[in-house]
Amino acid sequence: MRVALALLSMVLLAACGSDDGDPTAMAASAPPGREYVLGFGETIHVGGMQLEFTTLAEDSRCPASVTCVWEGNARILLTASRGRATNVLELNTHAQFPTRVIFEGLLIELRRVEPYPATPALPAAQAYTVTLFIDVAPA
Repeated sequence: MRVALALLSMVLLAACGSDDGDPTAMAASAPPGREYVLGFGETIHVGGMQLEFTTLAEDSRCPASVTCVWEGNARILLTASRGRATNVLELNTHAQFPTRVIFEGLLIELRRVEPYPATPALPAAQAYTVTLFIDVAPA
């Protein structure tokens, strides 16, 4: 009887330690269905997903002080984790490229990248923020 209780206790403790059922992660997670502003290097928790703004891969948007033939594109990389799944997501401001992605049942859409370039010299990556819309993905 003691052996059975000891085994049951170990199984319950192991189940409590998994990422999939961590009640503190769910409690600290913000709800989907709204916009979130995320600074460079910051991490948010939404709908049980952890999302980090890791890289400003490109900012070729036309500076406000210049006349350009093409409006350009800002491309960012986000590291997303939910449960045991982790992936690097690429999002863009130009509609010619992916502006939204579905990851583990959640829709993540890039709405804005700030600051907008004012001169040909770009701000440091640490100065950037992104506005993301995160919601449950349509079925």
